[in-house]
Amino acid sequence: MKLNALIIEADYYPLDLLRQLEAKVSVTKSSAVTQEQLRIDLLLHNTEVLFCGLGISIDESLLGQVTNIKYVVSPATGTNHLDISYLNSRNIKLIYLGDFSNKISEVFSTAELTWSLLLAVVRRIIPAHGSVISGNFDRGPFLGIDLAGRTLGIIGYGRLGRRVAEYGKAFGMQVVVCDVNDAKVANLAIGMSSCSVDQLLLTADVVSIHVPLNEQTHRLITDTQISKMKNGSVLINTSRGEVLDELAIVEALKAGKLYGVGVDVLVGENADNFSSHESPLVRAIAQNLNVVVSPHIGGWTEQAVATTRTLVVEELLRHL
Repeated sequence: MKLNALIIEADYYPLDLLRQLEAKVSVTKSSAVTQEQLRIDLLLHNTEVLFCGLGISIDESLLGQVTNIKYVVSPATGTNHLDISYLNSRNIKLIYLGDFSNKISEVFSTAELTWSLLLAVVRRIIPAHGSVISGNFDRGPFLGIDLAGRTLGIIGYGRLGRRVAEYGKAFGMQVVVCDVNDAKVANLAIGMSSCSVDQLLLTADVVSIHVPLNEQTHRLITDTQISKMKNGSVLINTSRGEVLDELAIVEALKAGKLYGVGVDVLVGENADNFSSHESPLVRAIAQNLNVVVSPHIGGWTEQAVATTRTLVVEELLRHL
C-alpha cells in the first residue's frame, strides 16, 4: 500500500518529478500557511510523509497528534524551522539538503541574491525606483558609493561565501574571510586573506554573513560587534535572521555607524504569528533608513527550486 504524502508548495515541484513520486506514494497538495492549518491537513489525510517549506515550524506542537508520520522532507539547507531532537525522538526520518552538500555545490542562487542586495543598498536602487514611479526623475537624493577599492569581509567561507568572494574580486574589492573550519580558509586565492571575526569587522567596508544558525552563531552580530565595524560600513545577511540583533542594527543605522543593511531573512519569520510589519528592520524602511529586505528568496529561482526538490524526492524514493 502506498504511503500518504502531503506536499506544501507542490506547484513548485517539476511535473515529471511529481509523477515519479505519485508512482510510489499517494500525493495530496496542501495550501497551509499556519501550523494549525497544516495540522488539520496532516490529520485529515493520515499523513506519513510531509514535504515542508520554510514558513511553518515542524515540531511537537505540529506533529504531536500525527501518529503515523514517518518522513519529513525539507528542500532547504537550514534547519531552524525543524525540531530535529523531536523528530529523532519519534524516529521520524528527516531528509533535507544538508545531506547533499556535494550535490548542491553548483547552486549559487543565494550568493547571487547577496550581491543583488549589496548593489541595491550601495546604489539606493529601491528608493530611487520608488521615486521615479511617484513621478520624480531626480538623482539628487540617491548618491551612492562605489565598491571597487573597498574591502569585502565574508563570515562563513563555504559554498556561498566562496562565490560571493569571487563577485567581490570581479568588482575590484579586497577580500578577507573567516570560518570556524581552518581548512576552508587554507590556500586562498591571491589577493585574499583570512582573519578572526573581530579583525574582519575592523577591516571590512562590507560584511556579508553566510553561516548556519546554531548556538555559536545565534546573535553573532550585536551592538558589541557593530561597535568594532568601520564607520559607514554595509551589512548583508542571507543566512538566518537570528544571526543578527535587529534592534542593535537599527540603532547603528540611525547613528550613521552603518551606511546600509540588506537582508533576505528576519528574526522569527517561521512563527505562526509573524508579521513583517513588526520587524525592526522593516519598520526602519518607513523611517527612511537605508535598508533592503526580501522575503527569504535566496534559493527561490527556477533552477535552484528544481534542483533542490529533485534531490530530496529522489532521496525519499530510495528509502521507499
